[in-house]
Amino acid sequence: MKSAFEFLALCSCGLFAGAALYISLVEHPVRMSCGTDVAVNEFRPSYKRATVMQASLAVVSLVTGIAAWLAGAGWNWLIGALLIGAVIPFTLIVILPTNRRLLDPALNPTSDSALQLLRHWGRLHSVRAVLSLAAFGFFAGAMISGRHCDTPVWVSGDSVLGARESVLRQDLFMLRLLVSQYTLDKQETPKSLEDLVKAGYLKQIPVDPITGKADWCVDVIMDPVQHEPGISSVRSSSQKMSSDRTVYSTW
Repeated sequence: MKSAFEFLALCSCGLFAGAALYISLVEHPVRMSCGTDVAVNEFRPSYKRATVMQASLAVVSLVTGIAAWLAGAGWNWLIGALLIGAVIPFTLIVILPTNRRLLDPALNPTSDSALQLLRHWGRLHSVRAVLSLAAFGFFAGAMISGRHCDTPVWVSGDSVLGARESVLRQDLFMLRLLVSQYTLDKQETPKSLEDLVKAGYLKQIPVDPITGKADWCVDVIMDPVQHEPGISSVRSSSQKMSSDRTVYSTW
């Protein structure tokens, strides 16, 4: 029974994370590029279809993840379950008001207000993508390693390194996603990571878990609109070798 719970938690979380990532990186940017009127009209039926699927997947993953932990699986399953479960209150409390305004028939789909709501929704949805990917990382790590024990995964030295590498992957994904979102919203690339903080995309620049400092390296391109250099991607500044024998700065 424990194995069945683990399989259901992993699969449902993976499906949710994949769908959330697709929406953030493909669907929402594409509809935004079609103009506000088209974006609003496409969002409404898309939202109604996605709600049923994503709500069901989140609940299944939460329940089966906790069930796997109660059946004797490791702490990774409980942590992953709580992460994917956090999507539910975040959606109901934080995102739902924006959803209702976008679904309101009285909203003018060509207005600046509609445009700002769509941009705000995109930023909020990226949080769901990050949470679900983090949960999937915990589930997948537990499934692959086969460490179904009652002690936290960070007890041993290898587990500490594994946890740091997991956090690094999550931070890199989040920073790159926010750079893309900033570029889409502002129609220009950020000139530094501090721009993400000033614009409200980040509360503060996270610390690289490998170096222990907020000393990220950035890839720079020439902004085609502003004709100034801007950030296109973010990397770790660490030149150390990772557990998979690759250098962290190449991730």
